Amino acid sequence: MKKAKDQLGTASSKREQQQKAYLLKIEANKKLDLFQRYIGSALIASAVFGIYLLATDKSLWLLAVSHAYGLIAISAIDIVLGATNLLSLTRKIILPTYGWAALTILLQLGDLVTAPQYNMTVQYFATYLFSLWAFDGILVMQVAIMVVGLSARRYQKILVRKKQLTYFDMGFKKSRRDFLQISGAIGILIGLGGVLAASEAFSNGRQSNNTNTATQTSSLPGGAIANINDLQVDSPITFNYPNSSSPNVLVKKSDGSLVALSLLCTHICCELNYSSSDIYCPCHGSIFDPTNGSVIRGPAAVALPSIKLNVDSSGNIFPVSVNGSSPCISG
Repeated sequence: MKKAKDQLGTASSKREQQQKAYLLKIEANKKLDLFQRYIGSALIASAVFGIYLLATDKSLWLLAVSHAYGLIAISAIDIVLGATNLLSLTRKIILPTYGWAALTILLQLGDLVTAPQYNMTVQYFATYLFSLWAFDGILVMQVAIMVVGLSARRYQKILVRKKQLTYFDMGFKKSRRDFLQISGAIGILIGLGGVLAASEAFSNGRQSNNTNTATQTSSLPGGAIANINDLQVDSPITFNYPNSSSPNVLVKKSDGSLVALSLLCTHICCELNYSSSDIYCPCHGSIFDPTNGSVIRGPAAVALPSIKLNVDSSGNIFPVSVNGSSPCISG
């Protein structure tokens, strides 16, 4: 009799434990559904911020095409992962999503080390990037995904523990394979971005060399950029000074005076377009006075540096120094 009661009590206890485990499992699944919706929403928001940058920041396309392609890839992957999480199509996507969020943060912050390629210091480039609310939004959304991921871990562990499986046995053996596949695709995209960046740098260097060749003649002594007798009034020539990455414009005015100004915008160092009426930045629309380099319209706030010139007795023109400040690298 007592044995029967003990068995009945044991069976009742097991049912209670099973019921409790079942309720915990239901709660964990509901929480994970909610967390996936949060994650999906953050990824879609991140993609929207990326698309906004691509549509509004011309410097991406004129100054850093490889970065634009990289942002397209990031936004596309955000949309795919975001939709999958938002619709809670599979739990297997959660782990790769965390990895992607961490990689996106690394890629976005990694842009800072490319500043010298675009004639800027890392500090100035960082100030510029973090002034872009959409860039900040991308980082905030990816960080939020990491935070939500930490909160979701305990619910994932509940599901794993109740099934008495290891973390990867809970349907994650396939997810490991999926994660490796996604990581491989991301690696290919990063490699492609690196190839594009190298190609862009090579192209820029080749264009710079062509500029040097086009603006110098064999009759000029070393270091000279032109002869004053060969210059026509209001007909500009370009030259690089103090290094091959620093383009400048030289103009002879009607009174015979010479004006030499930097052609790197003091906002984010985009190369400027010169005309006799203004000097225009194609990246963000800044306008400078062609006579003295002063700012006519922002977002640039600093006047263009001028180049101090020396003219020898034969009329040969030599750049001597840079007058004025600029965030662009000089040396």
